[in-house]
Amino acid sequence: MNFLKWLFTSGEFQPHGFCYQWNSGLVWLNVLSDFLIALAYFTIPITLVWFIRKRRDVPFGWMFGLFGVFIVACGMTHLMEVWNLWHAQYWLAGAIKAITAAASLPTAILLGRIVPQALELPSNRQWIQANAALQKEVHDGRELELELRISEANYRENAGLLDLTHDAIFVRNLKGEIVFWNRAAERLYGWQKEEVRGRTTHELLQTVFPKPVAEIEAEVAKTGYWEGELTQRRRDGNTVVVSSRWAVRTDAGGKPTAVLESIRDVTQRKKQEEKFRNLLEAAPDAMVIVNHEGEIVLVNSQTEKMFGYKRSELLNQQVEILLPEKFRGKHAGHQLGFFRDPKVRSMGAAPELYALRKDGTEFPVEISLSPLETEEGVLVSGAIRDITERRLTEEALRQSDEKLRLMLHGVKDYAILMLDPEGRITTWNEGAERIKGYRAEEIIGEHFSKFYPPEALAENKPLLELKIAAEEGHFEEEGWRVRKDGSRFWANVAITALRDKTGQLRGFGKMTRDISSRKRAEDKFKGLLESAPDAIVIVDRKGEIVLVNSQTERAFGYPREELLGRKVEMLVPERYRGHHTQHRQGFFSQPRARTMGAGLELYGLRKNGAEFPVEISLSPLQTEEGVLVSSAIRDITQRKKAEEALELQRIELARSNVEMTAANKELEAFSYSVSHDLRAPLRSIDGFSLALLEDYSEKLDDEGKKHLQRVRAATQRMGDLIDDMLNLSRVTRASMRLENVNVSGLAGEVTEELKKTQPERRVEFRIEKRLEAKADSHLLRIVLENLLDNAWKFTSKRTEAQIEFGKTFNNGTSAFFVRDDGAGFDPACADRLFGAFQRLHATSEFPGTGVGRAAVQRIVHRHGGRIWAESSVGHGATFYFTLANASS
Repeated sequence: MNFLKWLFTSGEFQPHGFCYQWNSGLVWLNVLSDFLIALAYFTIPITLVWFIRKRRDVPFGWMFGLFGVFIVACGMTHLMEVWNLWHAQYWLAGAIKAITAAASLPTAILLGRIVPQALELPSNRQWIQANAALQKEVHDGRELELELRISEANYRENAGLLDLTHDAIFVRNLKGEIVFWNRAAERLYGWQKEEVRGRTTHELLQTVFPKPVAEIEAEVAKTGYWEGELTQRRRDGNTVVVSSRWAVRTDAGGKPTAVLESIRDVTQRKKQEEKFRNLLEAAPDAMVIVNHEGEIVLVNSQTEKMFGYKRSELLNQQVEILLPEKFRGKHAGHQLGFFRDPKVRSMGAAPELYALRKDGTEFPVEISLSPLETEEGVLVSGAIRDITERRLTEEALRQSDEKLRLMLHGVKDYAILMLDPEGRITTWNEGAERIKGYRAEEIIGEHFSKFYPPEALAENKPLLELKIAAEEGHFEEEGWRVRKDGSRFWANVAITALRDKTGQLRGFGKMTRDISSRKRAEDKFKGLLESAPDAIVIVDRKGEIVLVNSQTERAFGYPREELLGRKVEMLVPERYRGHHTQHRQGFFSQPRARTMGAGLELYGLRKNGAEFPVEISLSPLQTEEGVLVSSAIRDITQRKKAEEALELQRIELARSNVEMTAANKELEAFSYSVSHDLRAPLRSIDGFSLALLEDYSEKLDDEGKKHLQRVRAATQRMGDLIDDMLNLSRVTRASMRLENVNVSGLAGEVTEELKKTQPERRVEFRIEKRLEAKADSHLLRIVLENLLDNAWKFTSKRTEAQIEFGKTFNNGTSAFFVRDDGAGFDPACADRLFGAFQRLHATSEFPGTGVGRAAVQRIVHRHGGRIWAESSVGHGATFYFTLANASS
């Protein structure tokens, strides 16, 4: 706002007149001078604008405009000089001068740039020379124009004739530019002649050539002519196929001047030809088209397959190449006769009509001939059909009919008979006589209702069955029928309507089979099905339920009639149905007995919408109707509940085992710590007692010595207990490495060590040879050491003793044993044998801690075996033990 105020107000400045001291002569001299300069400055741009508008061809016209802006700005500065004589608006005057400076600077720069270009403009002398040359060119042009007018008159005369043709014709110069375009071309392509003149034909019509344009132009230059088919595009965008003829036009000197193109639209003809070729190729027969001279002009692929020739080998060849030699003489006459009276005809299907393949083989054919009207004249189209298979089939059918007649007469398992339209019997075979009991002479001419029981006759079943067979073509059922002697049998009956070529009913064919044994088997099968403890559902290949038992009704809550004929997926929860269809199809592709969904959670769906867990086993059933699948479905709801309860117990047991394992580890650690901590004081007690006995024996009486000896004996027994506790703990914690162990050799080593401890003893060892076991050798040695050492210890009271190690079968189990004839034990105490620190004899009688047998039991258990003993007091003892992988 302050700037605008400064711009349009005088502020504190004094007008310019004060500088002139308001001298009237000086003031008006400046006023008139500045005013006239400004007027001149404003007049110059107006003159420049008028000049530019009159001479728009003047070069650098924009420079005149820019110079005019600069002059106007200069004029404004002089007007401000007049204004500021009486007003002091110097800020406004300065702004106008700034604008003038802005306009003058680019004007000066651009003027310097265009001066060199202006110097290049022609001088007056050059303009005069150019003008003279132009006048000569105009003179020559007028003479040429006269010649062209004469030529144009001739051209117009020819163009008028070309406009009368039906073909599109245009003329293009040697540059390819159109110089003539007739009316037919306007109709064909959609462009008027004024629109196309001067345009290049191939770009305008987007021509697609059959070969490179350079080759075509070379041919035209050489021969002056070319003909072929082109694909071009019309103004509306549609494509046309044209037959194009090019001819070169020359001047009087023979120099090429233009090319005339004659165009004929063959789009429809091409479509018809393509359609005809497609129909020809699609024909099931060999198609051969021949001209008036008997030359083959067109064949289809069936002809190549039938005769063994390639298409190129047949075209332009005489059609007699396809005929056996013996028919060629007559064929020429037949060919001439057809062309004299061309019409559709069959050339016979007689047995003697044969064709000839390339490999020389002959084969029977049927031929039909048809005339074809074309631009080239009448052609004949021959449809040739190889009837070799038909001849073979007819012969086979004749032989088959004879065999069928003989076979039906001899069939004994089926009653096969023919009925007239009213149901009277017209033929009778041996099988009918065997099944129904009537001879042919007894039954032919009788009505077939004689075979129906009274209840079926009361319902008029015979006539109803004939009516259904006549309307639907076939009737089939299973039901009771009656023999001549009045007995009944369960029969499968099929009745088929027999009609002639016109559709007239000629009678019925009836086939009956006695399936009483199958009926009894089915009844037995249904009885077994009903007695099954599981729900049984039998399904056909389409997944439809064909049979269920009463357990299915109870398991799923549906009455039987609501299940039969329905899809089995109705018994499957919605989320499983998509996969179930695929599983069902997979079973039928490889039918075999299998468990469905082993390891998966399967569920059935009851009628009330409740789901329940099931187990399913599938089995294929081979029947006359094809393979069926029988599924046994077991409701395992209670088992699932039991499994859940067992799982809870397993989890609780696992938790208890973890706690027990932790407790055992703590107990073993405690035992080890206690036994280790007890050793030091025991050694001190034993050492000091021994020192007292040795150093102070003369000061101790006999009673004192006995007490010290009892102290030493007690500490030694305590040490033995501690060693046994540590050994027991190590046995429990030691890792196992199973290997094949020579048990007999191991027992021999232990016995040899025992003999060395008391060589004076008379003990007979009996060790069975070649005993082996898969076990941890170190732990198994501990077992044998403890058991054999016990036998050695408890036979020590005998002068002569026997100790035996071997293998036996006890209660059907293979077991190792250690037997002795020593002190034995009371069988009533057998339950305490393998408890830690449990002894059955006094220490004074037989030393020991009772830990060895406990260690043996733990080792045997770790090997997956068990240990027990048999004994009586005074008659020795036998210890048995088993190992999971023992062998001999």
